[in-house]
Amino acid sequence: MQGIADNRRLTQVLLAMADALMLLATGLAATWIRFGSEAFSPELAKILHHPGFVAYAVLVQLGLAVTFNLYRPENWRTRDYVLARMAALGVSLAVALAVGTYLVLPWRFGRGLLALTLLLSLPLQTLVRFLWLALSSRPPSRRAVVIGDGPIVGALEEVLAERPSPPFRIVRHLPAPGSPDAPRITIDDLAESDLIIVAQLAHDATVDKLAELNFGGTQVVDAAGAYAALTGRIPVKQVDSRWFIATGDFSSLATSPFHHVQRFFDVVAATALLVLSSPVLVLAGIAILITEGRPVFFKQVRVGRYRKPFVLVKLRTMKRGSDNNGPQFAARKDERVLRVGRLLRRWRIDELPQLVNVLRGEMSQVGPRPERPDVAERLEREIPFYAFRYSVRPGLTGWAQVHFPYCAEPEEHVVKLEYDLYSLRHHGPALYVIVLVRTLGALIFTPES
Repeated sequence: MQGIADNRRLTQVLLAMADALMLLATGLAATWIRFGSEAFSPELAKILHHPGFVAYAVLVQLGLAVTFNLYRPENWRTRDYVLARMAALGVSLAVALAVGTYLVLPWRFGRGLLALTLLLSLPLQTLVRFLWLALSSRPPSRRAVVIGDGPIVGALEEVLAERPSPPFRIVRHLPAPGSPDAPRITIDDLAESDLIIVAQLAHDATVDKLAELNFGGTQVVDAAGAYAALTGRIPVKQVDSRWFIATGDFSSLATSPFHHVQRFFDVVAATALLVLSSPVLVLAGIAILITEGRPVFFKQVRVGRYRKPFVLVKLRTMKRGSDNNGPQFAARKDERVLRVGRLLRRWRIDELPQLVNVLRGEMSQVGPRPERPDVAERLEREIPFYAFRYSVRPGLTGWAQVHFPYCAEPEEHVVKLEYDLYSLRHHGPALYVIVLVRTLGALIFTPES
């Protein structure tokens, strides 16, 4: 990904450090308040005697904050957005700490102490984010010059206008070299910029100037790459096949050793999840059987890696004969969904049997969602580069599912593919972990289907 927001990593690190320090500081304050000055030292010594608990609490705090999107200020739309996710963090963190203290006997500190720590820490963490929102409302200091025209430029401007804290602002727009009546671009035209975004470029002297600036410290990126960095999507209607080759990011996708590492993690995780979720699966199956009758499972042919078909297994959540009038995409508030099926779909319990597909090697934990052969064939005809999705195993969850869980209209499938292509570009352990962590947050905050 082209780094058009240089301070994003620093922002995330600073927020994470602030959260950890506030949790530890409020833990000390809570100990003082709870036990008083005389018993403070011995009680604190008891806690410090178990550094594993302290590390566990901090790691759970940081992991849940990542899950609920609390380290990405560029996505914080309003204070209500932050409050909702801080509330989810508070509930989840309380449960996680309670589970930890229950499972590890030496960690059984007073519940009042833990509750007081959270009551002190969470408001402070929320306040830090409110202050960040207030400060980020100022115009960004980073200046960008755009060269060329086209729909991608309008899309970039729209994204920047919608973001609560854009990483740069466009200060100048220059016509593409070679266009009618276009003045010659000079170094002076570009001198005021920290970032140059190229939407159109003819092969003339301007290319040499841009190369000189790029190696002199001024970042030069293509417009499609800038859009992808801002949105997590590759704009399929603004790129061609040459772009996928020129970026170089897709060249090692087929031979990446991460495919083998991913397979190992898939088998381990799928086995553990099947064991842990087996009681839920049994109860869900009984609920379907009692309320709606057989069949309990729904099986359907889907397209896998390299177009190899396989039989996907889910718990049945729709009425019998729902596809009698031909295949249809599931939509929000779909009338075909069973009463018990609505609950199963809301919390993705119906997807758990696909862990068997993961163990068989037909799917992965993370990847593009598999489609039916007839639907996939139609989408390949209508959407450019759709077949690129087949270069990796389909997944239970994925980058597209985290950001765009439901789609029924053709344009929505375009957006979903853009997310999928972005995930292919960054296929590796970092994205794999990020998707798994964010899936929980997406699950909680996704509207009811």
